[in-house]
Amino acid sequence: MNTNKRLGRGLDALFASEQAPPGTAVDVTTHLLPRNEIVPSPLQPRRHFDEAALDALGESIRSHGILEPIIVRPKDGHFEIVAGERRFQAAIHVGVEQIPVTIQDIDDRTAIEIALSENLEREDLSPIEVAASFNNYLTRFQTTQDELARRLGKDRSTVANLIRLLDLPEAARTALENKTITAGHARALLPLKDEQQLGAVLAEIVQKQLSVRQTEALVRRVLGGKVRAKPRPDAALVNIQETMQKLLATRVNIRGKVNKGVIEISYFNQEDLLRILSILNPREDSRGDQA
Repeated sequence: MNTNKRLGRGLDALFASEQAPPGTAVDVTTHLLPRNEIVPSPLQPRRHFDEAALDALGESIRSHGILEPIIVRPKDGHFEIVAGERRFQAAIHVGVEQIPVTIQDIDDRTAIEIALSENLEREDLSPIEVAASFNNYLTRFQTTQDELARRLGKDRSTVANLIRLLDLPEAARTALENKTITAGHARALLPLKDEQQLGAVLAEIVQKQLSVRQTEALVRRVLGGKVRAKPRPDAALVNIQETMQKLLATRVNIRGKVNKGVIEISYFNQEDLLRILSILNPREDSRGDQA
């Protein structure tokens, strides 16, 4: 099996019933392992797990079981997770004792590629997590962006653009991880090297909900000296805004000062609106359930 070409076609393709690469033992048999014999992998690219999503997955597992076995490999007397970390964490959360697994004898490089492939297919890594994982891969295995792109079935430009996000200042990286801005916004901010200018532009993106194209135009004006950078936003308000965004899992925009202002909360459909209302008023939600 040519792993270089097959990773981009997904995990099923990776472990198809073809001849495995040298040193790779493929066992498609499902085994049940006690959960205390399974350990997370330090190679896992994900650093943050959405608690609400884990709760939902846990409830599904409680009702229907783990429908897709996780992939593990023997490591230091235990079985280390290669793919399926979210399923494992959710299963532990709801008290599952026996975990269905398939056991693969694979090296570190292949393990990282599988974990990356799984997360990229599901689009549930943040762009910064993906960028950090790509950069770690290049450093660990002393390889090129072209080679990594081929092995993951991605365009080289995709890999390069993501890695460039690591050059962003901390404020922009935090905004990207919190989903206050998108990866497109973040790339548009890369030419801004002055942190005060970047902070002002970032605040304007959030306050005016600028599109990527509008952000690119704003950055060009700032670099051309046609726009004077505005004062940095109040740090206390920024912290409150970020806290509300995490709590409500949606975009929140606070305009004004600490003693007076306006809070805007974004929602995208009726279900999203009701979800936000249930967070803001849990008692009312409880009475509605009883009714």
